[in-house]
Amino acid sequence: MINKEIKLLSLSFLLIFFGYNATSQYLTTYFSTLGLQDLGFRSLILIFLSFLVSGPISAIVVSKYGAKKSMIIACLFYFLFIASLMGEVLLIYLTSILVGFAASLLWTGQNSYLVKASVEKTYGENSGFFNSALTLGSACGILLLGLFISTFNFKLSFLIYSTFPLMGLVLLSQLKDFPTEQQKTSQLKLVIKSIRSKTALKLSAFYFSFSFIFGLVLGLVPLEIKNTLSIAYVGVLTFIFWIMPILFSYISGKISDVKGRKIMIFAAYIFGVLGLTSLYFSQYSIPLIVAIVLLALSYAIFRPMSFALVGDVSVERNLVPLTALFWMAQNIAILLALLISSVVQTGVIYLISIVVIIASLIVLYPLLKLDFKVLRLKLSQEVK
Repeated sequence: MINKEIKLLSLSFLLIFFGYNATSQYLTTYFSTLGLQDLGFRSLILIFLSFLVSGPISAIVVSKYGAKKSMIIACLFYFLFIASLMGEVLLIYLTSILVGFAASLLWTGQNSYLVKASVEKTYGENSGFFNSALTLGSACGILLLGLFISTFNFKLSFLIYSTFPLMGLVLLSQLKDFPTEQQKTSQLKLVIKSIRSKTALKLSAFYFSFSFIFGLVLGLVPLEIKNTLSIAYVGVLTFIFWIMPILFSYISGKISDVKGRKIMIFAAYIFGVLGLTSLYFSQYSIPLIVAIVLLALSYAIFRPMSFALVGDVSVERNLVPLTALFWMAQNIAILLALLISSVVQTGVIYLISIVVIIASLIVLYPLLKLDFKVLRLKLSQEVK
């Protein structure tokens, strides 16, 4: 049974990313109409770079002020970013940096709050429910924004969508505020210790590899669809990446609570490798469609596992710094993917992705053989 706090948290993120992910999807299109084709790419780089470097700061803020207050503060910057899209270029650059910082607060707060609002046996179910709601909001936001733009214009549509993070803020304000434990060791020192922790770094390979793959490959999938089939199929087939998490994140999360997290983590890897292998033969229609389905299913499993795993391996003392570390790993992966995809756009990318995902499994496998209680103890000794 999903409790009230998880439902509120999930609905608030549904609203926040109904607005934010939809406007982000149309950034390059909007800027191209203004003759500023490179602005969208630069904005994305600034967002993820700011997200990355803000990791240690977010750990300090979330630990000191609590997850609830941190997420509420973050919503204001999401509102400002969307509203700024109607302003000057320098303002857009500034708010891109600010929303990257806000993302660090929001996601470090979210994962910390989700763990605290759950009991251990429901980490997977609650993570799956959350991810399904988040993806549903993003998918609906993107679909409706296209209709808004065609009916009105970009600026009025963005103005309307800027209100959705504020609606999310209102819901977040209704959450129960879990007290933060007073730490003798500063959060910055704990983040540094987590970066130096061999166990934590090995675990971060899981987060890095899937973020790298989806950042690198999914940007090229629409081009593959266009080249192999036709542009008419792009919208239908890419929408599978939204449908799969909506349908299967909750199911996979719940299964992981019953059958074990490790089984579902292996499933994510298997579907990921098979999907990337199929994508290498994307010049043929059947392998391309199979690849899209398998990769979407892999992502639908990975996302709730990424949230639940934090709860499995952490204790109160190191929950926030480990969360921040894992998000930093994901952002490094996405930035690296953006840089590589801007230079290499051939089948070699799929081979690189296969090597990365297999290498991460090799690094992760010795830890997955351990009981989570043992893993939690190792981390509590290394990050304390």
